[in-house]
Amino acid sequence: MWDALIVGAGPAGSALASLLADMGYAVLLVDGARFPRDKLCGEYLGPGCRRLLQQIGVLGMIEQAARPLRGMRVRSPGGATFTAEFPPGLHGLAIRRLHLDHLLLEHARRNRIECLQGFRVERLVFAGNRVCGVEGLHHQRGREVLPARLVIGADGRNSVVARRLGVFRWHRAHRKMALCVHYEGVSLESDYAEVYIGRLGYGILNPLPGGLANVNLVGDLENFAPARGRVEDCFGRWLRTLPALEERLMAARPVEDVRALGPLAHHAARASFDGGLLVGDAAGFYDPFTGEGIGMALRSAEMAAGVVRRALERGDCSAQFLRQYDVERAAQFRGRFRLEAAIQAVIGRPWLANLIAGRLRLRPEAAGELLRMTGGLVPPRMTRCLKLVGRVIA
Repeated sequence: MWDALIVGAGPAGSALASLLADMGYAVLLVDGARFPRDKLCGEYLGPGCRRLLQQIGVLGMIEQAARPLRGMRVRSPGGATFTAEFPPGLHGLAIRRLHLDHLLLEHARRNRIECLQGFRVERLVFAGNRVCGVEGLHHQRGREVLPARLVIGADGRNSVVARRLGVFRWHRAHRKMALCVHYEGVSLESDYAEVYIGRLGYGILNPLPGGLANVNLVGDLENFAPARGRVEDCFGRWLRTLPALEERLMAARPVEDVRALGPLAHHAARASFDGGLLVGDAAGFYDPFTGEGIGMALRSAEMAAGVVRRALERGDCSAQFLRQYDVERAAQFRGRFRLEAAIQAVIGRPWLANLIAGRLRLRPEAAGELLRMTGGLVPPRMTRCLKLVGRVIA
């Protein structure tokens, strides 16, 4: 029997597997896909990710496959633009998920972690009320039951683990859709991620290695109408509401079909249960504007590793004991979710977005402080956020 069975080999799952293996635990990592595989994502890691990547032992490999980013440039609906930079010596990383996930998984395999690719989890196995394994279908070996002392759902937005437990919840009010495509031929003269705010939502242009650029358009789900046309038509309609971004892409060429994902915002009613935990996007996701989805997934894996170690040492994998993970996760991410909600409130009011962008353009130190919060370098505590607001509106 495995000490821990992790469902999902994305950043959260692979990172958690490596952390637990370093502690001496027997870990099985399963995923329905076969790697390398691509995934719709903004493909950005804030500098706050570097510490954990270094601890796992993969930072050097990931930096070689990534493009360093000095900061972010944001353009408001009225054209006001401000630049926010990371502190000297620190930078974000832009890397294809095709490469990031593969590097993390290969590192886990080198740590003697057994990785079962092409295994689609279909249901959870219970002993009473406690989850004690999973049952699924392997593309070669057929149907199997895999037992474990702990089962950890790291299987993303469509988490089978969260849905089988009945804890998956859509966000009631924040209903956003993302359209994503890679372009080649974009003039990438600077190492900044670019954000364009418009009347229907916002667009992000993220420069990648190899001359590619990741372009994401995010808007309200109610404005997404593929039934009346192709996804490409919807992308073009949204892009026309962002003329500055449309101009940036005028001479560029998409290298693939547009992909759509949504609704985006969701959460789990609880991230711990009898016999396991939920980490990464399986536990919740809000909005891609700040680009910290991968960073939060890695941080949740780190928190989960500590709780799993204590649970296995005590031989207590009950929901009552594992609930400390929910408490730690709430304390760690509460401020970040509030900050993201505040940013969305600004984006949804063009006049306010113009005002804030104009103020931040005149106060680069405040823009840098905001980027440090969203980049995972400093926690966005309420007192710090209030001080930042005071500096912006003063």
